[in-house]
Amino acid sequence: MPNTHDQRQQEWTQAIEADTEAVAPALHLDHGTSPQPTDPGRPPWHMIVESMVFPLFFAVMFALCYVSAFHNPAPRGVEVVVVGPESAATTLVERLAPTVGDKFELETATDAAGALDRLQNREIAGVIELGSTMNVHIASAEGTMRVQAVEGLAQPLAAAQGVEMNTVDHAPLAADDPTGTGLFYLVMVSTIVGYLTITVLSQVAPRLKLRQQVGILGAMSVIGVLAAYLVSAIFVGFYGASFAENLAMLAVVIAYTIAVGLVSILVNRVFGKAAIMVVMVLMIFVNFPSAGGAFPADFLPGFWSGLSHFWIGAGAVDAVRSIIYFDGTGVGHGLLVIGGWFVAALVLLGLTQLRKPTPTQVPQHAAS
Repeated sequence: MPNTHDQRQQEWTQAIEADTEAVAPALHLDHGTSPQPTDPGRPPWHMIVESMVFPLFFAVMFALCYVSAFHNPAPRGVEVVVVGPESAATTLVERLAPTVGDKFELETATDAAGALDRLQNREIAGVIELGSTMNVHIASAEGTMRVQAVEGLAQPLAAAQGVEMNTVDHAPLAADDPTGTGLFYLVMVSTIVGYLTITVLSQVAPRLKLRQQVGILGAMSVIGVLAAYLVSAIFVGFYGASFAENLAMLAVVIAYTIAVGLVSILVNRVFGKAAIMVVMVLMIFVNFPSAGGAFPADFLPGFWSGLSHFWIGAGAVDAVRSIIYFDGTGVGHGLLVIGGWFVAALVLLGLTQLRKPTPTQVPQHAAS
């Protein structure tokens, strides 16, 4: 017959140990000796030092990417067409070419209508039309820096010829968004909604199935984009665009947000604990400087300007500008970029699903 007193003594001892562990859990490090209790007053310095890697990473990457992209914005190959009598336009361009260097790509034309079509189709940055009044045709929606560059090129020409300069804006910005950054900020916020949704899910529900993650991502993309859009509208209005144009723009931004989230899911599956840093590199440190929202792509250094042709944020900014300010002209390129990232993320996610062992495969591996 078991000793009742010893049994109770053992249960009592175990209960005390369990309560002690629950109230004051100790940090045990295995150094080949028995665990030693730590001083509750001493902070875990090794954990603190390791955790400082993230803010240092943020500081270095922010300085590296943003400063390298924005430290010296200057026109690089900005395309301008000089329209007028062939001899006069050619002479002017030949005289300007040595002074502008690689800042501008100057062309000549005798057909003003054709040149203006190219401007409205987003193929060039400006048109300088020679005459008794020098008409300078620009599109403010492409960026205020572009406007300033074209006007800065034309002003001394007008002064040298003794004529007045008249600026004609073929794509004016909304009155409540005179800098043209409202759409860029909407894309920025939507990016954060996309990747932060997946980052949070990976922490609070790491075993969530892919279809559940995608479902939550879709819902949050709609809710988050609409919330950002409506709050922004308090300050910048609806960009002077029609209801249909705003609706089309929102559809593009929601699709972009979902694409960002899909890339984030993929990165989490591939990189595990390091995913947050990889996602920030892709979607914050590389995405925003190359997007052409703060500075036009042809004012960025070569590396960043090159990225703007295929990076996802640049595609989104380009597409929403096309819809809001250019009646959809040129929207195809932006949609192609977003769609490319969307499809690539889905295909790669599908491959990660195929690599996961199925329940029927596990016993077979165990048996072998």
